[in-house]
Amino acid sequence: MAYYILPSYLCLRALRAKILVVNDVIKCQVQWARKVMNVKQSRRIRAVIAFAVLLMLCFPQPSLAQVKEDYFDETGHRIDEKFLDYFYENGGLAIFGYPITESFMDQGLLVQYFQKARLEWHPNNPEPYKIQLGLLGDELKYRRPSIPEPSPRSRRRVYFPQTGHTVAYTFLDFFKENGQVNIFGYPISEMYFEDGKVVQYFQRLKLEWSPEDPTSMIHVGNLGELYLNIYRNRIPSEALRPLEARPQTALRIRSLRAVISLRYSVMSQKSSQTVSVLVTDNNGDPIPDATVDIHLETPTGEILPNSQQSTRTDNRGFVQASIPVNEGKTGTQIIVQARVRYEELETTAQNVFLLWW
Repeated sequence: MAYYILPSYLCLRALRAKILVVNDVIKCQVQWARKVMNVKQSRRIRAVIAFAVLLMLCFPQPSLAQVKEDYFDETGHRIDEKFLDYFYENGGLAIFGYPITESFMDQGLLVQYFQKARLEWHPNNPEPYKIQLGLLGDELKYRRPSIPEPSPRSRRRVYFPQTGHTVAYTFLDFFKENGQVNIFGYPISEMYFEDGKVVQYFQRLKLEWSPEDPTSMIHVGNLGELYLNIYRNRIPSEALRPLEARPQTALRIRSLRAVISLRYSVMSQKSSQTVSVLVTDNNGDPIPDATVDIHLETPTGEILPNSQQSTRTDNRGFVQASIPVNEGKTGTQIIVQARVRYEELETTAQNVFLLWW
């Protein structure tokens, strides 16, 4: 459909960018090879490097994890720590929007409202069902009469007998890619026009798309804000009141994140690898004076001789070490392992490079 043109174009641009990066890496490695080898050898090594770099792109590389910010200046509210991991693991702002209340107790449940949804903590439910989305679509009375199951059946239009409605076409793709029934609940209406948009209501969320802009993306509607506008008197005033400033609890260090970068993706034996490690906290701030233990190992877990080093990060949360590569067979992937410790917190990270000549 027309509104997939933009995402497809962006995917092609991303692929082209990866290819350019690979080409740049190959050029740099070949320039180095020509200094120490003849032209024939450098041509051979160019082919080897190209294969190795492309092979590494097929495997996930370490990167900085998403910073789980819990306080948002946009609304002056913070996400309760019980909901924080669930929020980021299930779509974040795109699915839930910003928090628009603090958490509070409602009929024996801890709840918190977001622009697009309500999160509820059900302590008696088994994992992973302790956190549920409130049934805002039903509570706001958007349920429509059920329809008969369409005939013939189609993979592009799925019927849900639980509520007697279908999810179809691009709305179905979005539904499948973002948690399906666990996040949305069952559909309680068909697609229809509302205020110039194509919309569909689910038990827990609302989907919208604007046909006036064919390149626009499907997004989740603001049912949480709508609920608060209608039933504001049901929410405790202290939960509605924005925090005056960023709370200190939002700045506390709850976890560490580490990322390793290497000078060489492909290198020779009997030389040294330069390893750089950046350490940050859950707020994205650098961690100085963290202990970083680094070593090299083979895929079987054997630690390379003289490859173990222990050092501390500087004020930028950064450390760099030159580690000798004294052993390893040609064509072997060498794994760089880093263990990071700061106070009572700990994390690990890894990266890989290839031994070739």
